[in-house]
Order: sequence, then C-alpha cells, then structure tokens
Amino acid sequence: MNSPKNNVSPPESMLTKRTAARLWCSVVAAVAMVAAAAGFFGAHVARASELTDLAAEARAAKDSFQAIDAGVLRRAASELRNAMGPLTRLLDRSESGPGWRKYLDWQTLNEVATDESAASESGVDAGLIDRLQMRFETGANGLGMPQFAGVRRALDRYRRAAEAATAADAAERNAQILERLAVALETADADGTSGSLEPVGVVLNELEATGQALELVQRVREVTGHPNLLVDIEESLLATAVNREIDKEEPVNEVIVGTRVRGTGRTVGQVRLDLVPSTTAAAFELVFGAVNHSKTHGGRGPVTVYSTGETRLDASKRIEVDDEDVTVGPTQVSAKARSQPAGIAVSKRFGQKMVRKIASRKSAKIRPQADAEASGKARAKLRRQFDEETAEPIAQARSDYHRRFRQPLLERDWYPDLLALSTSDSRLSVRARKAIADQISAATPAPEPTADAVIAARVHDTAINNVAEITLSGRTLTQEDIEKLAESQQAAMPEAFGSDPDQQPWSITFARRRPIEVDVDDNWLQVTIRGDAFTSGDRSFPGMDIWAAYRVGQVDGDPERLCLIRDGEVQIYPPGFEPGSGDRLSVQETSLRRILTRRFSNIFKEQIEIEPLELPGQLEAAGPLPIAELLVRKDGWISAGWRAKSPEEIPADSESDATELTLVSQP
Repeated sequence: MNSPKNNVSPPESMLTKRTAARLWCSVVAAVAMVAAAAGFFGAHVARASELTDLAAEARAAKDSFQAIDAGVLRRAASELRNAMGPLTRLLDRSESGPGWRKYLDWQTLNEVATDESAASESGVDAGLIDRLQMRFETGANGLGMPQFAGVRRALDRYRRAAEAATAADAAERNAQILERLAVALETADADGTSGSLEPVGVVLNELEATGQALELVQRVREVTGHPNLLVDIEESLLATAVNREIDKEEPVNEVIVGTRVRGTGRTVGQVRLDLVPSTTAAAFELVFGAVNHSKTHGGRGPVTVYSTGETRLDASKRIEVDDEDVTVGPTQVSAKARSQPAGIAVSKRFGQKMVRKIASRKSAKIRPQADAEASGKARAKLRRQFDEETAEPIAQARSDYHRRFRQPLLERDWYPDLLALSTSDSRLSVRARKAIADQISAATPAPEPTADAVIAARVHDTAINNVAEITLSGRTLTQEDIEKLAESQQAAMPEAFGSDPDQQPWSITFARRRPIEVDVDDNWLQVTIRGDAFTSGDRSFPGMDIWAAYRVGQVDGDPERLCLIRDGEVQIYPPGFEPGSGDRLSVQETSLRRILTRRFSNIFKEQIEIEPLELPGQLEAAGPLPIAELLVRKDGWISAGWRAKSPEEIPADSESDATELTLVSQP
C-alpha cells in the first residue's frame, strides 16, 4: 500500500486505563472461556446436500458478473457514513478528538463518504480510499477500538467496490472469489468441521461489497447463520431468588361502614416468580397470593361486635425483557373479604338481651356492605403496597439491563446482531448470534440442553472467534496495561502476566485475522493465540503462533469432576512454520520461543478442573452448581450443563436472605 500523504502522528491519549482494562478482560475472557471450558458458561456441518448445492451455485455464478454501477458505490458511501457516526461521537467527547481528526484526514474522509463523490463521472478514487484506510491500519494505540474498526471495515468495502468498478480483470477476480467459496463449502462438506467454513465470511463480504451474486450470498448466510450462543435457565433456579413463604401478624385499625374496627390479622401466603409462555420476549409474572385471618372488634355506644374475618389477597405484575428494554405491565389485584360474627358485648346493665338482639339484626344486615367495603380497601391498599415495594427492584433491573448489559456490549461492538429471548412455562431461553460482515456463525443447530441441567449453555466456536477478532484485531497489549488494570481494580496481578526477575516487561500485538481462535473436534479443542509482533524490554520480535490442545476428561476418573487435560506441550512457532518439516528457527525466534514458553505454560495448564458455577446476587444461595455435562463436537459446538445441588450438597444452615415483601393485614 502507499504511505499516508503526511507524517502526522496519532494522539496517544485515546488508550486510557479503561481501554486497557477492556483489552485485558477480552483476552482473559476469550482464553478462559475455552481453556477453563465453563468459566461462563451426531451432527454434521449443515446438510451435505445444502453445501454441495451451494458450491455448484457458486461455480455457476462465475459467468454472471455485473458491472459495478453508481448504486453499488452509493451504498458503499452510505455504509461509510453510518460507520463514521459512532466514531464522530467518540471524537466529539474526547480531548484527543482534534488530533485524531487531523491524523485520519477527517475532511477528506467526509468528502469521500458523500453520494456526490460516489456518483462522480470521473469515478471514485480507489487509491485515495486506500490511503485513508491505511491510516486506520498503522497499529497506533486506540485504532483497535470498535468505533475506529467499524470505519476501517467500511473503507475496505468501499475500496473493493471502487477497484472493481475500474479494474479490467474485475470479472476474472470475481470468478476467483466464487471458486474460493465453492472450495470452502466442499471442504466443509467433506470433513464435517466448523473450521473449514472459516474462509466463507471473508468471501461473502467481498461479494457483498461489489454487489455480486447477492441471492447466493443470502442463501449461504442462511445456512451458516444459526445462533452461536444459547443459554437456557430453568424456572426452578430463577425462582430461588424470589419465591418465599409469608407468615406475618399485624394490628388492624380501620373504619368500616363508619365504625372504627380494631384487632389483629395474620397473613399467610407466598410470593413467587412464574414464567409466562412467550415467543417474543422473556415474560415473567411476580405473583403474591395470601389469606389474611383476622380477629376484630368494633362498636358504637354500649355495643361491641366481635368478628372473625378471612380476606383472600392476590396481586401480580407482568415483566417482559426483550432485546431492547425491560417493560412492566400494570399491577393486577383482587381481594375478597368475608366476616363472621364471633359475639356481641353490651355494656348497659339493663335490657342487654333486647339490645343484643337488635345489634345482631343490624350487624347481619350491614355485613355484606361491610365485607364489600373491606374488600375495596384491601384492594386499594394491596395495589399501593405492591407497586411501592416492587418499584425500586424493577427500576434497578431496568437500569442494570442497560448499564451493565446493553451499553457495555454496544460500546465493545459485542452486541449480538440477533438476540431473541423467550419463555415457556418452565424455562427462560436466550438465542444470540454475533457475526459481522466478514464473519459467519454456526452452520448447524445447537445440541439439545442437558436433561437435568438448571443452566445449559451452548457456545459455538464462531462466537468466541468472532468476538475475539472484533475486540483484539491488530491491538497491542502491554504488561504495563495489565499492571494498571490490576491496580485500578485493587486486584492481584495475574501470575502468568506479572513481572519476572529473569524477564523484561513484555507486549504483544495481536494478528488482525483470528487473533484468538478456537478449533474443536469431538471431545477435543485447541486454543491458538496469534501475535504479529512481540517485545521484551527493548528487544522486538516477529510474529508467533501459540497454541495448546485439550481433551475432555475426568479428575482421577471421577465422573462428577470434569476437566480439560492438555495434549502434549504448549506449541510456539512462527506463522506458517510446520514442525517436523526440516525447517529451523532463527536465533531470534528461538529466543522469543523460550520467553513465551515460560509465560504461556502458566496460562495453558496441564489440567484444568471445571469448578462448580458460582451464581450472582440473590441466586448465590442456590449455588455453586455442579457441572453435569461438558460436550465438545467437531461441528463447532461446546455444550455445558449445570445441575441443581442435591439435598446432601446443601448446607443445613442455608437460608434465603431475600428481602421480605411487607403487606399490611386486612380486616
């Protein structure tokens, strides 16, 4: 590629502690998700006929090249403008924004992104777009952030379209792209592995960028576009955070039909969480059901009437969670009071029998009115209290959904392009897919959840690989970044990345393509870390690939203690180097290999036992959950299931610390 037109240096302040923290968390999450297999959480790749048919269609499409018109270029310009939006907002609120705009040649970038430029009679200058794209690929700190990466990808698609519009051999190039697609599909059909389909995403992106074979592209994306992350949680587990018995006694002091009524009431019932069947959202009902038994008395003049009462209290509120928000329905309440006379006392010395008889008739006459009034007051009070006592937890849940889930994922470009939540009457299900334009997701449906699992998680290797590439592509991570993160979090420095008296501070610059990759086979997986460059102290080293393979096993043959057992040693070689081929490493490569072996042998341990799953918040009492299954399949799926603890595994003094829902007794 040509060099930039000037030597403006990129601002340094964009890589903040917060950015470094995210980088480190991404590395740990990507490695630990696989190497620890469950830290978070007989099929073949698609159907043979589908892949074979699609390969044939790809070859047939070679003769259908369409010249690149202004519509394709305008679409590319529109994609670039859309990608510039998040970066514009980032630069607007950053102190280093002006410096970045100068470095990126922002004015020219804006001009290139206009429809007028795309429709210019002189054509789009592919060389200019190439030079702009180069500014996003220098490896400068900050350029790996999602906002920059999105513009870089949009420029790449625009450049491809502009080059194809003027290249004399555009049709021949397109035929070569389609042949690559056909070969990848046929290879996947032959070996049944997910990894064989990895080139497909890049090919589809190239075809889309130039507007070629779009119907074929859509069909391939449908076949290779299954959700690649699925989580199922049983209602019985979720209910442990909510369900509880209520047994509460309180005083009664009300005015019913103009008479002051006093006494005591005991409310016995329960609060529970019910899942509601829904295909469009995760739907829940928070339900309160109880019966209040009361003993009261009230009187006028010399007469005091004693009564017993029973009031049935029911309240519920529906909550729905979808891919955008948490919505709450109105509170539904019902209350029905029924009272029975328990006696009449007369304080007058004379005429008690007559007074009691008159009072008994009047009491019986107004009892239906009194019960109706008591029922109405109970409903109003129950609605008010139910709303008051659920308002804060629901508001907190909505805030957490946006602040701790949606917003962080959007900022990191991790938010799924498909996120579907649903519920049956016994299970909450989450189906997600994450793949950007030059990536694919799963080509096969996920395995069924483990039968006795209260939490079942299925992750496809594409989910891990795609997120790792989005996050780490071309980024540089240093030991200083990790130390600053540990200090800011008041945490211990991870041993494998800490200072070593015998080694200098280090850094790694991740490869742009597949910086961390998971490759799987039946009950086997391999994790590869690709670095384009390394440093140790003042010394610089070329790229190296680091990988370790694991098989699923048991600790001491115990089926209740699953683990990953490393196959052989950690492997460290230059990209493309084939061990045993007769090629030899250079002195510099041998030195780097020795340095990396010490560090990564501590990361990829010989045996990794899968610990029981700790649960957060009010679910904590139900955990930790023992793992019931760990399944790894050659079509890319890693499936884990966690079962509920058996009665023998629950501590005798285990009690829920859930907050009580206080509801005032009714007369």
